[in-house]
Amino acid sequence: MSEQKYTNSEKYQQEIAKQYKKRVFKFSTAEIATVLKLLGIAISPKTIKEAVTGNMNPTYLTQELAIKINKNREKPKYWANKIVSDKLSSNYPVVKTVAYDFFEKTDCEVLVMQRATGTLLLDDIFGLNEEAQIDVFKQVVEVVRQLFTIKFDSFGSVNDDTESFPTYSALLKNKFKQYTQTIRNQKLCNDEDIKKVEKYFLDNVDIFDNETPVLIHTDLHMGNILHQGNKLTAIIDFDSALRGPKMSAFIPLFGFIDNPSQFVEGTKDFPKYKGKNFYNFLPLLKEIFPDIFSDQLLLRKLNINGIVIGMMWIAGNWSADWNKEEMRNIVNNELPGSDQGLRESYYGKILARVKS
Repeated sequence: MSEQKYTNSEKYQQEIAKQYKKRVFKFSTAEIATVLKLLGIAISPKTIKEAVTGNMNPTYLTQELAIKINKNREKPKYWANKIVSDKLSSNYPVVKTVAYDFFEKTDCEVLVMQRATGTLLLDDIFGLNEEAQIDVFKQVVEVVRQLFTIKFDSFGSVNDDTESFPTYSALLKNKFKQYTQTIRNQKLCNDEDIKKVEKYFLDNVDIFDNETPVLIHTDLHMGNILHQGNKLTAIIDFDSALRGPKMSAFIPLFGFIDNPSQFVEGTKDFPKYKGKNFYNFLPLLKEIFPDIFSDQLLLRKLNINGIVIGMMWIAGNWSADWNKEEMRNIVNNELPGSDQGLRESYYGKILARVKS
């Protein structure tokens, strides 16, 4: 009998719901109306409501606008949305920015977007037949392909122009060092396990040669996709966009395909997505991105990326029990000592589902 994942337990879902409430700062409708007025947009507080999705970065809605606000001056959180809007919104269904301010006209960072038409794919994907699902996903992947046309000179967060690395390997090393330091300082995991992960990571991370940094939507899933029937109307929420290699776009896409429930943990939608997948989308990815699939090092690169992301979530300390489960999974399954072991890793199993 397979081991029951802690993430599927009711206890974990309750933990995550409580964490969202503690970690996410929310604004009153009066505050939002005041900020908008400073940008020349007159809106009654009575017409503003909070969107039902967006746990990490709440979105506020009026009939025509979508608004995000951030009080942290350290670095922008929403600038990437404006970049995508300026570059692509005239021709492709992506976020459309109406106004943006970073502590100039207002005492916050504020992103005002045109409210996209359509329904969140999150709400009704299971109501679509397979043909319609694939049709919408194909349009999503086409937008991903267009995002690749937005190129940069260095690797790092799109929102943070002070984060600049000459190679993707250098960026991953920096992130990994930060996460392991946090994990050690807070004693979130056994140090012997951290050392095992550290050794494997450092032995394998220098494989990202000749990569070109392009814009990557790192959180692309059904909660950030709007549609009308089988027509894509918008891809939203580029808050965590990355200047990364093309292959890193597969990280969220494979997550969406293999385990969509991870994107709705701690919400009312988790039961609906628990145990579901969209493996029927995989052939389309290979059809549209044959160049990425032809990379002989693709599986190793996905594996290294996945380890860094796993360490990031542990460092975030959302759940003590989950920290242990995730570290155990990394040590036991994601540090392969052979090609066969690599094929049995998380991404190895996903790629095995793609027909040759």
